[in-house]
Amino acid sequence: MSLTTSGCAASGPDLGESKLISNSGKIEPMNAQATDVARLAAEVLAQSLGITVDQITVDSVRPIDWRDSSIGCPQPGEAYGQVITPGHKIALRVDGRMHVVHEANGRAFVCRNKNRVADLTNSSEFVWAKQALIARKSLASTLGVDPREIRVESARRMTWSDTGMGCPGPTDAAGKVSGYSLTLSHKTRRFNFNTDLNRVIACPAIEAD
Repeated sequence: MSLTTSGCAASGPDLGESKLISNSGKIEPMNAQATDVARLAAEVLAQSLGITVDQITVDSVRPIDWRDSSIGCPQPGEAYGQVITPGHKIALRVDGRMHVVHEANGRAFVCRNKNRVADLTNSSEFVWAKQALIARKSLASTLGVDPREIRVESARRMTWSDTGMGCPGPTDAAGKVSGYSLTLSHKTRRFNFNTDLNRVIACPAIEAD
Protein backbone atom coordinates (compact mmCIF):
# COMPACT_ATOMS: atom_id res chain seq x y z
CA MET A 1 0.00 0.00 0.00
CA SER A 2 1.35 3.40 -0.94
CA LEU A 3 0.53 6.25 1.43
CA THR A 4 1.11 9.87 0.61
CA THR A 5 2.07 12.41 3.25
CA SER A 6 3.25 15.98 2.96
CA GLY A 7 6.61 15.22 4.57
CA CYS A 8 6.66 18.65 6.20
CA ALA A 9 7.93 17.51 9.60
CA ALA A 10 11.48 16.39 10.31
CA SER A 11 10.47 14.07 13.12
CA GLY A 12 7.61 11.65 13.46
CA PRO A 13 5.00 10.65 16.03
CA ASP A 14 5.77 8.57 19.12
CA LEU A 15 5.34 4.94 18.05
CA GLY A 16 7.17 3.44 21.01
CA GLU A 17 4.14 1.70 22.52
CA SER A 18 1.94 1.50 19.42
CA LYS A 19 0.09 -1.76 18.90
CA LEU A 20 -1.59 -3.44 15.96
CA ILE A 21 -4.98 -5.00 16.71
CA SER A 22 -5.51 -7.83 14.22
CA ASN A 23 -8.82 -8.84 12.63
CA SER A 24 -9.09 -11.57 15.27
CA GLY A 25 -8.74 -9.03 18.08
CA LYS A 26 -5.21 -10.13 19.00
CA ILE A 27 -2.74 -7.40 19.97
CA GLU A 28 0.37 -7.70 17.82
CA PRO A 29 3.58 -5.74 17.19
CA MET A 30 3.40 -3.07 14.50
CA ASN A 31 4.33 -4.16 10.98
CA ALA A 32 5.52 -1.95 8.12
CA GLN A 33 2.03 -1.29 6.75
CA ALA A 34 0.63 -0.38 10.17
CA THR A 35 3.58 1.94 10.76
CA ASP A 36 2.93 3.74 7.46
CA VAL A 37 -0.75 4.09 8.35
CA ALA A 38 0.13 5.39 11.82
CA ARG A 39 2.44 8.05 10.40
CA LEU A 40 -0.17 9.15 7.88
CA ALA A 41 -2.80 9.40 10.62
CA ALA A 42 -0.47 11.43 12.82
CA GLU A 43 0.28 13.87 10.02
CA VAL A 44 -3.42 14.30 9.26
CA LEU A 45 -4.17 14.90 12.95
CA ALA A 46 -1.27 17.32 13.29
CA GLN A 47 -2.56 19.35 10.35
CA SER A 48 -6.06 19.34 11.83
CA LEU A 49 -4.90 20.54 15.26
CA GLY A 50 -2.20 22.89 14.04
CA ILE A 51 0.59 21.07 15.89
CA THR A 52 3.69 19.08 14.93
CA VAL A 53 3.61 15.31 14.56
CA ASP A 54 6.17 14.82 17.33
CA GLN A 55 3.50 15.99 19.80
CA ILE A 56 1.38 12.94 18.91
CA THR A 57 1.47 9.43 20.37
CA VAL A 58 -0.03 6.62 18.31
CA ASP A 59 -1.75 4.08 20.56
CA SER A 60 -3.18 1.56 18.09
CA VAL A 61 -3.87 0.71 14.47
CA ARG A 62 -6.73 -1.64 13.68
CA PRO A 63 -7.61 -3.03 10.22
CA ILE A 64 -11.32 -2.66 9.53
CA ASP A 65 -13.71 -3.11 6.62
CA TRP A 66 -15.69 0.13 6.37
CA ARG A 67 -19.18 -0.75 5.21
CA ASP A 68 -19.84 2.40 3.18
CA SER A 69 -18.09 5.39 1.67
CA SER A 70 -18.44 7.41 4.89
CA ILE A 71 -15.43 5.37 6.11
CA GLY A 72 -17.07 4.87 9.50
CA CYS A 73 -17.82 8.53 10.19
CA PRO A 74 -21.16 9.47 8.58
CA GLN A 75 -22.27 13.08 8.75
CA PRO A 76 -25.90 14.22 9.14
CA GLY A 77 -27.65 14.89 5.86
CA GLU A 78 -25.05 13.14 3.71
CA ALA A 79 -25.65 10.08 1.51
CA TYR A 80 -22.99 7.40 1.13
CA GLY A 81 -22.36 4.56 -1.31
CA GLN A 82 -22.82 1.10 0.20
CA VAL A 83 -19.39 -0.22 -0.71
CA ILE A 84 -17.27 -2.23 1.73
CA THR A 85 -13.81 -0.68 1.77
CA PRO A 86 -10.78 -2.09 3.62
CA GLY A 87 -9.01 0.46 5.78
CA HIS A 88 -7.82 1.23 9.30
CA LYS A 89 -8.96 2.90 12.50
CA ILE A 90 -6.12 4.65 14.29
CA ALA A 91 -6.21 5.81 17.93
CA LEU A 92 -3.86 8.67 18.81
CA ARG A 93 -3.22 10.85 21.86
CA VAL A 94 -2.27 14.49 22.29
CA ASP A 95 -1.70 15.72 25.86
CA GLY A 96 -3.67 12.75 27.20
CA ARG A 97 -6.69 13.30 24.95
CA MET A 98 -7.67 10.57 22.49
CA HIS A 99 -8.34 11.27 18.82
CA VAL A 100 -9.49 8.86 16.12
CA VAL A 101 -8.40 8.89 12.49
CA HIS A 102 -10.06 6.72 9.85
CA GLU A 103 -8.15 5.56 6.78
CA ALA A 104 -8.95 3.80 3.51
CA ASN A 105 -7.08 3.58 0.21
CA GLY A 106 -4.24 5.72 1.56
CA ARG A 107 -6.55 8.62 2.45
CA ALA A 108 -7.19 9.55 6.07
CA PHE A 109 -9.25 12.03 8.06
CA VAL A 110 -10.02 12.84 11.69
CA CYS A 111 -13.37 11.38 12.75
CA ARG A 112 -15.15 13.67 15.19
CA ASN A 113 -18.45 11.80 15.34
CA LYS A 114 -18.89 12.05 19.10
CA ASN A 115 -21.48 9.27 19.23
CA ARG A 116 -18.90 6.79 17.96
CA VAL A 117 -16.12 7.55 20.42
CA ALA A 118 -18.05 8.59 23.54
CA ASP A 119 -16.87 6.88 26.74
CA LEU A 120 -14.07 5.04 24.92
CA THR A 121 -10.42 5.11 25.80
CA ASN A 122 -7.67 3.32 23.97
CA SER A 123 -6.81 1.22 27.00
CA SER A 124 -10.41 0.06 27.48
CA GLU A 125 -10.70 -0.79 23.79
CA PHE A 126 -7.81 -3.22 24.20
CA VAL A 127 -9.69 -4.79 27.12
CA TRP A 128 -13.01 -5.45 25.39
CA ALA A 129 -11.84 -5.97 21.78
CA LYS A 130 -11.99 -9.78 22.03
CA GLN A 131 -15.46 -9.69 23.62
CA ALA A 132 -16.72 -7.35 20.91
CA LEU A 133 -15.61 -9.84 18.26
CA ILE A 134 -17.40 -12.64 20.11
CA ALA A 135 -20.57 -10.52 20.25
CA ARG A 136 -20.21 -9.65 16.58
CA LYS A 137 -19.96 -13.30 15.54
CA SER A 138 -22.86 -14.29 17.81
CA LEU A 139 -25.10 -11.55 16.43
CA ALA A 140 -24.20 -12.38 12.83
CA SER A 141 -25.03 -16.04 13.47
CA THR A 142 -28.38 -15.16 15.07
CA LEU A 143 -29.35 -12.83 12.23
CA GLY A 144 -27.92 -15.10 9.53
CA VAL A 145 -25.72 -12.37 8.04
CA ASP A 146 -22.04 -11.87 7.24
CA PRO A 147 -20.11 -10.68 10.36
CA ARG A 148 -18.72 -7.84 8.26
CA GLU A 149 -22.23 -6.37 8.17
CA ILE A 150 -22.16 -5.98 11.97
CA ARG A 151 -20.71 -2.78 13.39
CA VAL A 152 -19.47 -2.24 16.93
CA GLU A 153 -20.89 1.18 17.78
CA SER A 154 -19.79 1.84 21.36
CA ALA A 155 -18.71 0.44 24.70
CA ARG A 156 -19.66 1.76 28.12
CA ARG A 157 -18.33 0.81 31.54
CA MET A 158 -21.04 -0.77 33.69
CA THR A 159 -21.59 -2.26 37.13
CA TRP A 160 -24.52 -4.62 37.54
CA SER A 161 -26.24 -5.81 40.70
CA ASP A 162 -26.39 -9.46 39.66
CA THR A 163 -24.17 -12.11 38.08
CA GLY A 164 -26.48 -12.12 35.04
CA MET A 165 -25.20 -8.66 34.12
CA GLY A 166 -28.66 -7.11 34.01
CA CYS A 167 -30.36 -10.09 32.38
CA PRO A 168 -30.25 -12.75 35.12
CA GLY A 169 -31.07 -16.38 34.42
CA PRO A 170 -32.24 -19.10 36.82
CA THR A 171 -28.73 -19.80 38.11
CA ASP A 172 -27.62 -16.17 38.54
CA ALA A 173 -27.45 -14.51 41.93
CA ALA A 174 -27.28 -11.05 43.43
CA GLY A 175 -23.82 -9.51 43.57
CA LYS A 176 -21.86 -6.62 42.14
CA VAL A 177 -20.33 -7.37 38.71
CA SER A 178 -18.34 -4.89 36.64
CA GLY A 179 -17.76 -4.92 32.91
CA TYR A 180 -18.81 -3.27 29.68
CA SER A 181 -22.07 -2.78 27.82
CA LEU A 182 -21.45 -3.10 24.07
CA THR A 183 -23.72 -1.66 21.41
CA LEU A 184 -23.66 -3.32 17.99
CA SER A 185 -25.70 -2.51 14.91
CA HIS A 186 -26.93 -4.16 11.74
CA LYS A 187 -28.43 -1.74 9.23
CA THR A 188 -30.95 0.31 11.24
CA ARG A 189 -31.19 -2.08 14.21
CA ARG A 190 -29.11 -1.84 17.39
CA PHE A 191 -28.34 -4.62 19.83
CA ASN A 192 -26.85 -4.72 23.32
CA PHE A 193 -24.32 -7.21 24.68
CA ASN A 194 -22.99 -7.19 28.22
CA THR A 195 -19.64 -8.65 29.23
CA ASP A 196 -17.70 -9.11 32.46
CA LEU A 197 -14.70 -9.96 30.23
CA ASN A 198 -15.35 -13.66 30.78
CA ARG A 199 -18.88 -14.10 29.47
CA VAL A 200 -20.62 -12.20 26.67
CA ILE A 201 -24.42 -12.19 26.70
CA ALA A 202 -27.08 -10.48 24.60
CA CYS A 203 -29.20 -8.37 26.92
CA PRO A 204 -32.05 -8.52 26.12
CA ALA A 205 -31.99 -11.79 24.17
CA ILE A 206 -32.02 -11.39 20.39
CA GLU A 207 -34.37 -13.11 17.99
CA ALA A 208 -33.83 -13.39 14.25
CA ASP A 209 -36.34 -11.68 11.98
